[in-house]
Amino acid sequence: MEVVSRQVALDGAAVRAWAAGALIACRAARERIDAVNVFPVPDADTGTNVTLTVAGGAAAVAADPGDGGAAVLAATFAHGAARAARGNSGIILSQWLVGFAAGLAGGAGGDVGTGTLVGALERGARAARDAVPDPQEGTVLTVAREVAVHARRVAGESPGSPADVLAAAADAARADLGRLSAAHDVLRAAQVVDAGACALLVVLDALVRTLRHGGPPQAEADVDLRWLPQAGPGVVAGRAPAAGGAFEVMMLVRPTWPGVAALAHDLLDVGDAVAVVDAGGLQHAHVHCDDPAAAIGLVPPDAREQVVVRRVDEPAPVARGLVVLTASAGLAAWYATCGAVTLVGPVPDAGQVARAAADTRAGRAVVVDAGVAAVLDGPEAGGADVDGPYDLLTTSGDGPAVVVCLALVADPEVSPDAGRQALGRLRSATPSGPDAVPTALAGLLARAPAAQSVTLVHGDDVDGDAARAVAARATDAHPQLEVVLAGPAVGHGWWLGVD
Repeated sequence: MEVVSRQVALDGAAVRAWAAGALIACRAARERIDAVNVFPVPDADTGTNVTLTVAGGAAAVAADPGDGGAAVLAATFAHGAARAARGNSGIILSQWLVGFAAGLAGGAGGDVGTGTLVGALERGARAARDAVPDPQEGTVLTVAREVAVHARRVAGESPGSPADVLAAAADAARADLGRLSAAHDVLRAAQVVDAGACALLVVLDALVRTLRHGGPPQAEADVDLRWLPQAGPGVVAGRAPAAGGAFEVMMLVRPTWPGVAALAHDLLDVGDAVAVVDAGGLQHAHVHCDDPAAAIGLVPPDAREQVVVRRVDEPAPVARGLVVLTASAGLAAWYATCGAVTLVGPVPDAGQVARAAADTRAGRAVVVDAGVAAVLDGPEAGGADVDGPYDLLTTSGDGPAVVVCLALVADPEVSPDAGRQALGRLRSATPSGPDAVPTALAGLLARAPAAQSVTLVHGDDVDGDAARAVAARATDAHPQLEVVLAGPAVGHGWWLGVD
């Protein structure tokens, strides 16, 4: 163990430096961590998810002008990360931060000594494990526990500064990382270490650096990543998910809702990779499932917010991503299958829209507002021609939004122009029922003889089998046209469009 003479107290200033340094370190390590992400889903995004999670925590610390001490600012860091958490890995890391902060608050007086640090590491490990109803050995949960065990041992054998104890504990866990990860069958088969464990060690290394040097690294290049594996794309490619479910659903839930205590159990009935955790005044829920509407429907609309749905096996990032804002939980899976990060809710705010745009992992995104009238308070509110992180296309409802998404998916550039042009060509009607669809369709085709596609969107009061029968009749009557069926949508029984 290397001992450095200069030591920095773990106070409020150190927590500020740690938050900033952890973000720089996660950004530097992101690609290497993504490359070994095979559990619970081989979607190569743990590094990205953890970076976005830590970014939320760092932003919360930067926005806090106070100096309430290490425990207070650590709680700010933790709760900011918990609200910003992405993916199972982000949820678990944020809860480790929540537990760590609570452990600091349990120390005597204002000083954070070695004993308090060890207690915080132990409490962080317990909080991370408590975050998931089905904890898996060999993962970040095991490594978090081992760091705390090593810290307790080192502090007992040769008492030293918090920096020295933490460094020794992190080094010991890192040296044992391969053996610990091999205890998990998925990681052992892939011959990789756990990606979430790597992320936790990166965050701990940032704290060690802060306590030894007094500040964050100046740049990503200053972060020592020699211990991290450098895996090729073949490690993740072609591997089957360990946890079932084609979609990831995340949402914030108000803790005053009576059903929140049983939510984790209820989510296990619809999917896997479940977590329901403290997000500083709210609960953050996560699940992988095949029916996003079923997961969303477990929580009443007035008890949830920031409901995000995306496909787990989303394609590699492109130059421009796709976001859909909709009130229709029943269409979330359809939009996500188009590659959209889907935000389900009545009136998302600018922060939620920006978060969804960031989740596309693209340099810029097209945001399709399916008539929910998002509240945007930045330059993006001006529309599609502004210089912002996304281009906004507003439609009158889910029917036109479905048509726009089809046009955007067909366009390799995902250009907002393709969506605007589709809206310009669109002819639509709202038939009174299934028997009125053929007549309405004939009328639209008479007005748009060059149409190539028909889109049918049905409401949540229409039986799925009946909707498929209507679409089949339209296909039989007009075999030269592509017929697309989507639903259920909120707000109407039937919507018909031709493009």
